[in-house]
Amino acid sequence: MRFYRSHDDAIEYGTSFAEEASGEDAIINSNDATWKEDVRDRRAIFVANKAEGAGSQGGFGAGPKYRDFAIFGNVVLLCEGSTSEHSLERCKVLIEALTATDAE
Repeated sequence: MRFYRSHDDAIEYGTSFAEEASGEDAIINSNDATWKEDVRDRRAIFVANKAEGAGSQGGFGAGPKYRDFAIFGNVVLLCEGSTSEHSLERCKVLIEALTATDAE
C-alpha cells in the first residue's frame, strides 16, 4: 500500500509507479526500477516443472508477485496473485472489508 494526500494525487503520482511494480512485465530488478522501495518484495519465486520447459530436473525462477493494482481513495494497492484477474479479486476482498468497516 502506498498512501497519498488525496484520490487525485494517488492517480496522478501513484499510477506510473504501480504500473511499473505490477503486471506481467513488472520491473523486479532494483537497477531498472524508478520506484526502488521494496523492489525485492515484488518478486515471487516459483518452481518450474518439466512440462514448463525447465529440463528434466525442473528449476526455480522469479517473476512478478503483483499482477495488477487498484486505487482506492487515496491508497494505491499492489494486488498479489497469479493473474491480473486473481490479483484484482484479492484486492476487491480487502477493499470490501475496509468499506464494511467504514459503514459501521
